[in-house]
Amino acid sequence: MTDPVRDLALAYRILGSFKIGVGVLAHLTMRGTRGSTFWTYQLGQSVEEVRTADLVEVDFDLKPISGPGKVNPSLSIHGKIYSARPDVQAIIHHHGANGVALGAIGASVIPFDQHAARWHEEIALAEVYESPLLHGQSASIADALGDMKALLLKHHGVLITGSCLADAVVSTIELDNVCGAQLKAMAAGEVQSMPAAELADVKQVMGSSIYYEAAWAYYLRRLHRLGLDRGIDDASPMGFEAVDVDLARDYSASVREK
Repeated sequence: MTDPVRDLALAYRILGSFKIGVGVLAHLTMRGTRGSTFWTYQLGQSVEEVRTADLVEVDFDLKPISGPGKVNPSLSIHGKIYSARPDVQAIIHHHGANGVALGAIGASVIPFDQHAARWHEEIALAEVYESPLLHGQSASIADALGDMKALLLKHHGVLITGSCLADAVVSTIELDNVCGAQLKAMAAGEVQSMPAAELADVKQVMGSSIYYEAAWAYYLRRLHRLGLDRGIDDASPMGFEAVDVDLARDYSASVREK
């Protein structure tokens, strides 16, 4: 990666090309070079709309460091995780149907093939989800993640961490595919786990930098072929106005009162 911030904008577009995070509720962040900050996009944007000019750097308390615009207050979750996990360089959260459906039945990933085996002992299931915006529970989500790579939030979605941006993006796409394949297998019969003797070898390959760097390079080529990287460097004013953070907080307060 030569320009981390531009790569982050491309990462949003990659997720959008796979219909992951489309809408206004998904999150992708990347730790800043300062170590105590992270980059994110504008509140109110969908992943496929993001340009380099839209990115903003904030500290772990969501105070702006550089870049214009407003950020989602629920990103306090990411601040807590970055603070607790120096090894984490990027975080993705989305509500894709595959992860939501698997979590809804209280199931986690079974290592049934090489892609699923990559998640063996690296994914946790959070039985209880409480919105950090409504209940201030961002610390509990970080606790539920612990030292795992990913978290299935029951009744909510998926959270994935990465040792770098490419790792997080590739892992997110892979996990979404795995959840979808497992749901199909569960509908057809009993899902059988890969033999234990094979797990370590498979994880060593599928979790390696060689794999995710190659996959990331492919995703960039695919994005360009599809023409979905157009406008990534456009700096003109956006055609939407970000949701007002104060209004969002007022709404959350009215929900609590009810």
